[in-house]
Formats: sequence, C-alpha cells, structure tokens
Amino acid sequence: FGLHTGLAVVGNVGARERINYTLVGAVANQASRLEGMNKVYGTELLASGEVAGATSDRFVWRHIDRIVAVGTTEVHEIYEPLGEIDTAPDHAELLAHWSAGRAAYAEGRFEAAIGCFAAVATIRPGDGPSRVFIARCTRFLGDGTPEGWDGTWRLDSK
Repeated sequence: FGLHTGLAVVGNVGARERINYTLVGAVANQASRLEGMNKVYGTELLASGEVAGATSDRFVWRHIDRIVAVGTTEVHEIYEPLGEIDTAPDHAELLAHWSAGRAAYAEGRFEAAIGCFAAVATIRPGDGPSRVFIARCTRFLGDGTPEGWDGTWRLDSK
C-alpha cells in the first residue's frame, strides 16, 4: 500500500455507457509511487511525511528515506508504520539504531551506518529497509560518496 493525503478529485468519471469511480490528481500519483516503492524497500506499506505527521499521535512511524521519485524533482520523506502508539516501547530499541544509522548515512559515515542497520536487522530479521541501506552504504564505500551527497536518494525506476 502507498498512503498519501491531499486534495484530489474523487467520483464517477466517464460516459453513461462506461463510468468509473476513480481518484484523479497529484495525490493519487504520489500514493501510487509510494505503493511501488514497497518493492524497492521490501516493505508492505509506505506513507508520505504528510500522513505520518498527521497521525504521529496514533501510530509509531519509522522514517525510511528522503527520496526524489522517478519522473519528479520534488523531495519526499517516506515512512513505514510499525504499530499503534501504545506499542512505542516495543519499537524503541529498533528506532534508536535506525535513527542513528539514518543520521550516519546522511552524513556520509557509511561504516557507522552499516553497523546501525545491521543492529536493526538483528532485532528484526529479514528487515527490507536495513538490507537496502546496508547495500547502498557498501556500494558507497567501494565507489565513493556520490557528488553533492545530501542523503537524498534519487530513484531511477518505478
């Protein structure tokens, strides 16, 4: 699933012979992009920063990445829900390691980031986002930090 919020046109669209209930607008496109990004990150549900911010009093969110989706130039923050807010203590250790890893990653300290993401993978075996970030950091250690690095990932496929 991909969750995003904003203004959109929703309703029946089409001709009398062929009518379809649909959602049209940039918000639908962004939700669709988020849905597709689940394949990249090995997640089941990703949400925009707008959704995570509006529901942070109800859900525990993990900030996954700062991205520019293919075909766009706008930067988006993407999040994964971990549970309802009353489960926050259950996620504290994972989020501490994850946040430290994301900070090291954004700062270009890729060896430190790998250690943090490996700790997350120990807590949550098979964690897709940890695998993605470990692979990225390993590649950056071998190839060097990308020019103009600011921690934003530019997706090159849908």
